[in-house]
Amino acid sequence: MDDINDFQSYTENPMLKENKNRVYELYSVPCFEVRHPEIVTGSEIGSTKVLVKKDDVLISKINPHLNRVWRVPQFTEHRMIASSEWVIIRNSRLNPQYLVYVLQSNYFLNKMLSNTSGVGGSLTRAKPYEVKKYELPIPPLNEQSRIVSKIEELYSTLDQMEQNLI
Repeated sequence: MDDINDFQSYTENPMLKENKNRVYELYSVPCFEVRHPEIVTGSEIGSTKVLVKKDDVLISKINPHLNRVWRVPQFTEHRMIASSEWVIIRNSRLNPQYLVYVLQSNYFLNKMLSNTSGVGGSLTRAKPYEVKKYELPIPPLNEQSRIVSKIEELYSTLDQMEQNLI
């Protein structure tokens, strides 16, 4: 995974005087459940964050068994920042939605769970230095797009079947 990751970590300190009134689009782990970042001012943020971009893929380090993988969508024009509880993947040459599906797969989840630290249960954390060693299947871009289309078609079919049951 390290070979495909072009992410360079740049931090932002929202607590600095010049950033206190700046509005941010904050990608925190708790926001994952609603799939929408918090829109907050720097004065509302209590720690340094990492700058992210649209289509970065975030993998939660904390409690990896919950399998939280999020593609940054960019809801606003505000500066986008993320918690340090994410492993961030950036690669403009790959289909970001394909990466999301691969990183949500049982293969990847089992890898994450085999390399955690902590006391277990809700107190485990993935080790980023191990995560970057994982091998990922990376087909040509047109095949990635075909796979994404097929998965989304199947999800759509499942959604329709669910609606028909109601």
